[in-house]
Amino acid sequence: MKRRILVIAWPLFLGMLLFSCVKHETNGPVTEAAGIEGVQWYLTEVAGSPISAKANDKQPHIMLDPVEKSATGFSGCNNFFGSYELDGSSLKFGPVGATRMACPDIETGLETEVFKGLDQTRTWKIQDGKLIFLDDSDVLARFTKEKMQGLSGPGWQWVQTLYSDDRKVVPSDPKNYTVQFRDDGTLNVKADCNQTGGAYSVSPAERTVSIEITHSTMAFCPEESLEEEFIRGLTAGAIYFIKDGDLYIDLKFDSGTMRFSKQHGE
Repeated sequence: MKRRILVIAWPLFLGMLLFSCVKHETNGPVTEAAGIEGVQWYLTEVAGSPISAKANDKQPHIMLDPVEKSATGFSGCNNFFGSYELDGSSLKFGPVGATRMACPDIETGLETEVFKGLDQTRTWKIQDGKLIFLDDSDVLARFTKEKMQGLSGPGWQWVQTLYSDDRKVVPSDPKNYTVQFRDDGTLNVKADCNQTGGAYSVSPAERTVSIEITHSTMAFCPEESLEEEFIRGLTAGAIYFIKDGDLYIDLKFDSGTMRFSKQHGE
Protein backbone atom coordinates (compact mmCIF):
# COMPACT_ATOMS: atom_id res chain seq x y z
CA MET A 1 0.00 0.00 0.00
CA LYS A 2 2.84 2.39 0.92
CA ARG A 3 4.62 1.61 -2.36
CA ARG A 4 1.50 2.54 -4.37
CA ILE A 5 1.25 5.89 -2.58
CA LEU A 6 4.88 6.64 -3.39
CA VAL A 7 4.42 5.71 -7.05
CA ILE A 8 1.45 8.07 -7.34
CA ALA A 9 3.05 10.91 -5.34
CA TRP A 10 6.32 11.00 -7.31
CA PRO A 11 4.75 11.84 -10.73
CA LEU A 12 2.55 14.39 -8.96
CA PHE A 13 5.63 16.03 -7.43
CA LEU A 14 7.36 16.16 -10.83
CA GLY A 15 4.28 17.72 -12.38
CA MET A 16 4.10 20.41 -9.70
CA LEU A 17 7.83 21.15 -10.10
CA LEU A 18 7.49 21.42 -13.88
CA PHE A 19 4.48 23.74 -13.53
CA SER A 20 6.44 25.93 -11.12
CA CYS A 21 9.36 26.20 -13.57
CA VAL A 22 7.08 27.01 -16.50
CA LYS A 23 5.28 29.64 -14.43
CA HIS A 24 8.60 31.16 -13.36
CA GLU A 25 9.86 31.30 -16.95
CA THR A 26 6.61 32.83 -18.15
CA ASN A 27 6.46 35.52 -15.48
CA GLY A 28 10.19 36.38 -15.57
CA PRO A 29 10.24 38.67 -18.64
CA VAL A 30 6.92 40.25 -17.67
CA THR A 31 8.22 41.12 -14.20
CA GLU A 32 11.47 42.42 -15.68
CA ALA A 33 9.64 44.43 -18.34
CA ALA A 34 7.33 45.93 -15.75
CA GLY A 35 10.41 47.58 -14.23
CA ILE A 36 10.73 49.99 -17.16
CA GLU A 37 7.08 51.06 -17.00
CA GLY A 38 5.78 53.81 -14.74
CA VAL A 39 9.23 55.42 -14.59
CA GLN A 40 10.30 58.74 -16.09
CA TRP A 41 13.41 57.95 -18.13
CA TYR A 42 15.67 60.84 -19.09
CA LEU A 43 17.41 60.75 -22.47
CA THR A 44 21.22 60.84 -22.33
CA GLU A 45 22.11 59.77 -25.87
CA VAL A 46 20.36 59.46 -29.24
CA ALA A 47 21.75 58.43 -32.64
CA GLY A 48 25.19 58.07 -31.02
CA SER A 49 25.30 61.67 -29.76
CA PRO A 50 25.17 62.67 -26.07
CA ILE A 51 22.47 65.08 -24.91
CA SER A 52 23.48 68.43 -23.42
CA ALA A 53 21.62 70.09 -20.58
CA LYS A 54 21.13 73.85 -20.63
CA ALA A 55 19.68 76.29 -18.13
CA ASN A 56 15.89 76.32 -17.96
CA ASP A 57 15.66 73.62 -20.63
CA LYS A 58 13.63 70.51 -19.98
CA GLN A 59 15.59 67.34 -20.54
CA PRO A 60 14.06 65.00 -23.14
CA HIS A 61 12.33 62.10 -21.41
CA ILE A 62 9.79 59.31 -21.83
CA MET A 63 7.35 57.43 -19.61
CA LEU A 64 5.50 54.20 -20.39
CA ASP A 65 2.09 53.95 -18.72
CA PRO A 66 1.39 50.23 -18.01
CA VAL A 67 -2.35 50.83 -17.53
CA GLU A 68 -3.10 52.91 -20.62
CA LYS A 69 -0.24 51.37 -22.65
CA SER A 70 0.61 54.89 -23.71
CA ALA A 71 4.01 56.52 -24.12
CA THR A 72 4.33 60.20 -23.25
CA GLY A 73 7.31 62.48 -23.01
CA PHE A 74 9.28 65.48 -24.18
CA SER A 75 11.41 65.35 -27.32
CA GLY A 76 13.49 68.48 -26.85
CA CYS A 77 10.96 70.95 -28.25
CA ASN A 78 7.51 69.35 -28.22
CA ASN A 79 5.61 67.08 -25.86
CA PHE A 80 4.68 63.80 -27.54
CA PHE A 81 2.26 60.91 -27.03
CA GLY A 82 1.54 57.54 -28.59
CA SER A 83 1.00 53.85 -27.94
CA TYR A 84 3.47 51.05 -27.34
CA GLU A 85 3.60 47.25 -27.26
CA LEU A 86 5.83 45.60 -24.66
CA ASP A 87 6.36 41.84 -24.63
CA GLY A 88 9.40 40.65 -22.73
CA SER A 89 12.41 42.24 -24.41
CA SER A 90 10.34 43.25 -27.44
CA LEU A 91 9.25 46.89 -27.62
CA LYS A 92 7.48 48.73 -30.44
CA PHE A 93 5.95 52.20 -30.56
CA GLY A 94 2.85 53.13 -32.53
CA PRO A 95 2.43 56.40 -34.43
CA VAL A 96 3.58 59.37 -32.33
CA GLY A 97 1.63 62.62 -32.03
CA ALA A 98 3.13 65.85 -30.75
CA THR A 99 2.38 69.46 -29.94
CA ARG A 100 3.17 72.00 -32.63
CA MET A 101 5.86 74.25 -31.20
CA ALA A 102 8.26 75.71 -33.79
CA CYS A 103 11.58 73.94 -33.32
CA PRO A 104 15.04 75.05 -34.48
CA ASP A 105 16.93 72.73 -36.83
CA ILE A 106 13.81 70.67 -37.43
CA GLU A 107 15.41 68.73 -40.27
CA THR A 108 18.53 67.59 -38.42
CA GLY A 109 17.79 68.52 -34.83
CA LEU A 110 17.30 66.57 -31.64
CA GLU A 111 13.54 66.15 -32.00
CA THR A 112 13.88 64.51 -35.41
CA GLU A 113 16.37 61.99 -34.03
CA VAL A 114 14.17 61.22 -31.01
CA PHE A 115 11.13 60.43 -33.16
CA LYS A 116 13.25 58.42 -35.59
CA GLY A 117 14.65 56.40 -32.70
CA LEU A 118 11.19 55.61 -31.33
CA ASP A 119 9.97 54.55 -34.76
CA GLN A 120 12.92 52.17 -35.23
CA THR A 121 12.88 50.66 -31.73
CA ARG A 122 12.30 46.90 -31.67
CA THR A 123 13.94 45.72 -28.44
CA TRP A 124 15.18 47.09 -25.12
CA LYS A 125 17.58 46.16 -22.36
CA ILE A 126 18.89 47.47 -19.05
CA GLN A 127 22.68 47.84 -18.84
CA ASP A 128 24.49 49.45 -15.90
CA GLY A 129 21.20 50.89 -14.72
CA LYS A 130 20.48 52.56 -18.06
CA LEU A 131 17.56 51.81 -20.37
CA ILE A 132 18.64 51.19 -23.95
CA PHE A 133 16.41 51.17 -27.05
CA LEU A 134 17.66 49.12 -30.01
CA ASP A 135 16.57 48.07 -33.47
CA ASP A 136 17.59 44.54 -34.32
CA SER A 137 21.18 45.12 -33.15
CA ASP A 138 22.19 48.80 -33.01
CA VAL A 139 21.72 51.16 -30.06
CA LEU A 140 19.24 53.92 -30.89
CA ALA A 141 18.94 55.74 -27.56
CA ARG A 142 20.02 55.56 -23.94
CA PHE A 143 18.08 56.72 -20.89
CA THR A 144 18.69 57.04 -17.16
CA LYS A 145 16.42 57.57 -14.16
CA GLU A 146 18.61 60.43 -13.01
CA LYS A 147 17.98 63.86 -14.44
CA MET A 148 21.03 65.65 -15.81
CA GLN A 149 22.31 68.75 -14.12
CA GLY A 150 24.07 71.22 -16.35
CA LEU A 151 26.28 74.08 -15.24
CA SER A 152 24.76 77.08 -16.97
CA GLY A 153 22.54 79.46 -15.09
CA PRO A 154 23.21 81.26 -11.79
CA GLY A 155 26.79 82.04 -10.81
CA TRP A 156 28.88 79.96 -8.41
CA GLN A 157 31.26 81.26 -5.76
CA TRP A 158 34.38 79.41 -4.66
CA VAL A 159 34.17 77.86 -1.18
CA GLN A 160 37.39 75.86 -1.03
CA THR A 161 39.79 73.53 -2.80
CA LEU A 162 40.82 70.32 -1.06
CA TYR A 163 43.90 68.74 -2.60
CA SER A 164 44.78 65.06 -2.56
CA ASP A 165 47.67 65.75 -0.16
CA ASP A 166 45.09 67.07 2.35
CA ARG A 167 46.08 70.69 1.76
CA LYS A 168 43.04 72.96 1.90
CA VAL A 169 42.75 76.41 0.35
CA VAL A 170 39.86 78.61 1.49
CA PRO A 171 39.29 82.13 0.13
CA SER A 172 38.69 84.77 2.80
CA ASP A 173 35.87 86.27 0.71
CA PRO A 174 34.17 83.76 -1.63
CA LYS A 175 32.23 86.45 -3.48
CA ASN A 176 35.53 87.68 -4.94
CA TYR A 177 36.01 84.34 -6.72
CA THR A 178 33.05 83.46 -8.90
CA VAL A 179 32.26 81.73 -12.17
CA GLN A 180 29.14 81.81 -14.32
CA PHE A 181 28.62 79.28 -17.09
CA ARG A 182 26.55 80.69 -19.95
CA ASP A 183 24.27 78.82 -22.37
CA ASP A 184 26.43 79.76 -25.36
CA GLY A 185 29.50 77.90 -24.05
CA THR A 186 31.26 80.98 -22.65
CA LEU A 187 31.92 81.77 -19.01
CA ASN A 188 32.39 84.87 -16.89
CA VAL A 189 34.93 84.69 -14.08
CA LYS A 190 35.75 87.06 -11.26
CA ALA A 191 39.21 86.23 -9.93
CA ASP A 192 39.71 88.67 -7.07
CA CYS A 193 40.68 92.00 -8.66
CA ASN A 194 40.36 90.77 -12.26
CA GLN A 195 37.42 90.08 -14.53
CA THR A 196 38.26 87.16 -16.81
CA GLY A 197 36.43 84.82 -19.12
CA GLY A 198 36.71 82.12 -21.70
CA ALA A 199 34.98 79.02 -22.97
CA TYR A 200 33.87 75.69 -21.57
CA SER A 201 32.39 72.42 -22.74
CA VAL A 202 30.50 69.80 -20.76
CA SER A 203 29.04 66.37 -21.23
CA PRO A 204 26.25 66.04 -18.63
CA ALA A 205 25.90 62.34 -19.40
CA GLU A 206 29.54 61.70 -18.46
CA ARG A 207 29.79 64.66 -16.05
CA THR A 208 32.97 65.90 -17.74
CA VAL A 209 33.96 69.55 -18.01
CA SER A 210 36.74 71.40 -19.81
CA ILE A 211 37.46 75.08 -19.08
CA GLU A 212 39.68 77.51 -20.97
CA ILE A 213 40.44 81.05 -19.83
CA THR A 214 41.07 83.28 -22.84
CA HIS A 215 41.13 86.85 -21.52
CA SER A 216 41.61 88.96 -18.38
CA THR A 217 41.72 92.58 -17.30
CA MET A 218 45.32 91.94 -16.13
CA ALA A 219 45.20 94.10 -12.99
CA PHE A 220 47.79 93.55 -10.25
CA CYS A 221 46.10 91.89 -7.29
CA PRO A 222 47.37 92.06 -3.66
CA GLU A 223 50.11 89.62 -2.69
CA GLU A 224 47.73 87.51 -0.61
CA SER A 225 45.35 87.09 -3.55
CA LEU A 226 44.33 83.58 -4.60
CA GLU A 227 43.70 84.67 -8.19
CA GLU A 228 46.29 82.39 -9.78
CA GLU A 229 45.28 79.38 -7.69
CA PHE A 230 41.63 79.91 -8.55
CA ILE A 231 42.29 80.18 -12.30
CA ARG A 232 44.68 77.24 -12.20
CA GLY A 233 42.01 75.11 -10.52
CA LEU A 234 39.31 76.03 -13.03
CA THR A 235 41.49 75.16 -16.03
CA ALA A 236 42.40 71.83 -14.39
CA GLY A 237 38.75 70.82 -14.02
CA ALA A 238 37.84 67.37 -15.36
CA ILE A 239 34.70 65.99 -13.68
CA TYR A 240 31.80 67.83 -12.06
CA PHE A 241 28.83 66.92 -9.93
CA ILE A 242 26.20 68.75 -7.90
CA LYS A 243 25.41 67.58 -4.38
CA ASP A 244 23.12 69.24 -1.83
CA GLY A 245 23.03 72.36 -3.99
CA ASP A 246 26.82 72.79 -4.17
CA LEU A 247 28.97 72.35 -7.27
CA TYR A 248 32.08 70.17 -7.07
CA ILE A 249 34.77 70.08 -9.75
CA ASP A 250 37.31 67.27 -9.56
CA LEU A 251 40.71 68.27 -10.89
CA LYS A 252 42.75 66.31 -13.41
CA PHE A 253 44.91 63.40 -12.22
CA ASP A 254 42.80 63.15 -9.03
CA SER A 255 44.81 66.06 -7.64
CA GLY A 256 41.94 67.67 -5.74
CA THR A 257 38.37 68.97 -5.70
CA MET A 258 37.03 72.52 -5.91
CA ARG A 259 33.77 73.28 -4.13
CA PHE A 260 31.37 76.08 -5.04
CA SER A 261 28.11 77.37 -3.62
CA LYS A 262 25.49 79.45 -5.42
CA GLN A 263 26.23 83.14 -5.41
CA HIS A 264 24.55 85.10 -2.64
CA GLY A 265 21.40 86.76 -3.87
CA GLU A 266 20.83 84.17 -6.65
